[in-house]
Amino acid sequence: MTGEPVRIQKALADAAVSSRRAAEVLVEAGRVTVNGERATLGQRVRVGIDVIAVDGRTIGERPRAVHLALHKPAGVTSTVADRHAERTVMDLVPAATTRRAGRLYPVGRLDRDSEGLILLTNDGEWAQRVSHPSHGIEREYALGVATALDAEQARLLTSGVALEEGPARVRSMRLQTDTETRRLLALVGTPHRSPRLHWYRVVLTQGWKRQVRRMLATVGAPVVRLVRVRIGPVRLVDLAPGEVRELSAAERDGLAPRQGRSRADDAVMEDRARPLQVAIDGPGSSGKSSIGAGAARELGYRFFDTGILYRGLAWIAADRDVPASDPAALVELIPRLEIADDGKGLLSRVVVDGQDVTERLHDAAVDQIVSAVARVPEVREALLPVQREIADEAPAGVILAGRDIGTVVLPDADLKLWLEVSLEERARRRSKQRGHPAGSADERRVLDELRRRDGIDSSREAAPLVMPDGAVRIRTDGMALPEAIERVVHHIRLAERAR
Repeated sequence: MTGEPVRIQKALADAAVSSRRAAEVLVEAGRVTVNGERATLGQRVRVGIDVIAVDGRTIGERPRAVHLALHKPAGVTSTVADRHAERTVMDLVPAATTRRAGRLYPVGRLDRDSEGLILLTNDGEWAQRVSHPSHGIEREYALGVATALDAEQARLLTSGVALEEGPARVRSMRLQTDTETRRLLALVGTPHRSPRLHWYRVVLTQGWKRQVRRMLATVGAPVVRLVRVRIGPVRLVDLAPGEVRELSAAERDGLAPRQGRSRADDAVMEDRARPLQVAIDGPGSSGKSSIGAGAARELGYRFFDTGILYRGLAWIAADRDVPASDPAALVELIPRLEIADDGKGLLSRVVVDGQDVTERLHDAAVDQIVSAVARVPEVREALLPVQREIADEAPAGVILAGRDIGTVVLPDADLKLWLEVSLEERARRRSKQRGHPAGSADERRVLDELRRRDGIDSSREAAPLVMPDGAVRIRTDGMALPEAIERVVHHIRLAERAR
């Protein structure tokens, strides 16, 4: 309500300037003013009365929710911004619509070579309900292949093929009728000298990256052309390539009903619509990364091991001879860090100034200083908004793993897990990962390294390693990885049902 005091970061998020976590960064950087004075984090403002500006530009109240359908042509990327792309879907949205909507973004994606229906919105709650895998919204594709599928290939696609995320299957599959093919090609066009293709209609409720293409490639029938023709009740119909239209109320609510709710119901639904946040904590080599990543793949969640932030920063510091004793210099290096998706839904790649350094994160030089870097209070404080924004911007559920997730990074996480394992077992696991023989001097050095790191983590002044209040304790000694993943998935499913 206009004039009602709210925190500055909420006001910025409601005005579609950024997420709340990103708003914290803007405020702390001194880029936000209230009535001409520099804003402070947590400051309460009266939207519509106070003059709020970002980088000198006054913001207004939250724009009206916008829900769009767009026909993405091949060659256009499904991102808000991409410096390597010639065109993104945002280039196809009329400027007047963008100005009216504020911060638009796609709900789900199509890869660069695929075509067809994609949704855009500035309504985060609605986007979450549409994209969350638990809602099982159907997505229908027209796919063209060079050679007709045989009975065995069709059977595999409907019964399930193995992808890295797990078993993948189509809900239904059929030949496209001649009438459907004529109408489709009249709408999307046929490239010059295009080969004659065999067209099928496939319906999915799973939504993994490039899933249809990967499934067809697995059964030996690579896709030549892929067009998404339906998302739930919304159909491509006669929307020409590059055209945009607003969804009807029936389409919008058919994807994510929002009628008949009180204001109290809205508050509850907003919380439920937020991606489920899971914090996994524990000492080094307790299995946080492998177990968390495995659970994320099974659930369709995003996964991020926050330790790579500190290792990435330690790598830069070692590479540039910046000592861990210089907090200001370390903090200045942080903007050089970029966390990237590995192509499987895991945020596990570290890019520094355009160079992928992921394989260097366990170099000896990094091992020697990462503990010292991680215990610098200024570093931990500077990296806190980065971690929170990753969690808040996840399109579905998210799992963050580290040593202070449930206590500091996500103290209000929906589920907190504490992985516990003996020091000897952790040393054995890390040594095996590094190729050290069992019982070797190298393994004993790993044991000493972990013991030293535990001491540092537990006694450091900033965010010491402790089990978060309310965390579920899972002891993994003697537990095979699939069993540990299953245990974590079980607790996450319980948390989902509780919401």
